[in-house]
Formats: sequence, C-alpha cells, structure tokens
Amino acid sequence: MPAKKSAAVRALGETIRSARRAQGYGQEGFAAHAGLDRAYYSAIERGEFNMTLNTLLKVAAGLGIRASTLLRRAGL
Repeated sequence: MPAKKSAAVRALGETIRSARRAQGYGQEGFAAHAGLDRAYYSAIERGEFNMTLNTLLKVAAGLGIRASTLLRRAGL
C-alpha cells in the first residue's frame, strides 16, 4: 500500500498549482519554463513528492515569487 501523502506536501502542491494557473501556464509549459520534467512536476502538484529545497526554489523562480511566499500561502 502506498504511503499516505502528508498534509504539508499536499498543501504546498495545491498552492503551487493555484499560482501556476493564476499566471496562465499549463502544466507542461510551466514545467519546461522551470526546467523540470513534466511528469515530476505533475507529481509535485499532486503532493506525491516531498521535493528538495532546490526544486522548490526552481518552481518559485519559474513563478516569479519567493519560496517563502509559496510556503506561507500553503500555511506552512
């Protein structure tokens, strides 16, 4: 049985998805823009991976916002 996704990782993924959509990016286009594999990025948004700090910084840079802003919006 797969491990249960943590609430924090799910909340961050949902926050990232919301920010991406607000900027008008599709998932595939944003993943390419941020320098990430589309399948990996999709799993991040679904809260399936506890991403590294470096990946969080890439996502935040791609969105043009600070990583701390994403964390705060996610309630973390």
